[in-house]
Amino acid sequence: MKTDDRELIVVMRRYFAVKAELAALTAELEAERKAAGAQIGVFYDPRQNAERAADLQRSHHLKAEMASLMQRAEAWGRAVQ
Repeated sequence: MKTDDRELIVVMRRYFAVKAELAALTAELEAERKAAGAQIGVFYDPRQNAERAADLQRSHHLKAEMASLMQRAEAWGRAVQ
């Protein structure tokens, strides 16, 4: 197995780990939002929901990390062709 292939495996493992973490966080946030009866726009706005602001920012960070990891995987795919 080539080094580039190993790097892709590392990237994809991280991608799926981040995806699972984001799914769990999203489910937790959405369950809390529904239980509170809060409007989506208010609950997911870190300025209006200071109590969960860190989690909301974390979800944005995880989404950005997933996008970056997928870009790296796509670049690997283009280089292999």
